[in-house]
Amino acid sequence: MKRHVCPRCGSSNVNWIIPQVWSTWECKDCSYTGPAIEADDDLVALIKEDWEKNKEKYIEEGNIRAQRIASGEEERLDEEMEIAEEDELSDEEMDKKLRELGL
Repeated sequence: MKRHVCPRCGSSNVNWIIPQVWSTWECKDCSYTGPAIEADDDLVALIKEDWEKNKEKYIEEGNIRAQRIASGEEERLDEEMEIAEEDELSDEEMDKKLRELGL
């Protein structure tokens, strides 16, 4: 049987933060916020095993991200990614470049 679980720790102790926003869930066990996943018992066991092995690393990454968001750095990184995406070639432009290079 599949159920909604936290993709970080595998807990089923997750609730919608705002019911109108279906993709925003909060895990009461590890403080994860984001989309929940539907998982069966096998997947839950794998997630829980990974969480136990890497718990400290995941918590530290979450703390770093929170600090970046608080300092505004996360917004700058998002803007830089948007600019980089604008600089990417379209499929047609890439095909043209490859033809020019004889590839």
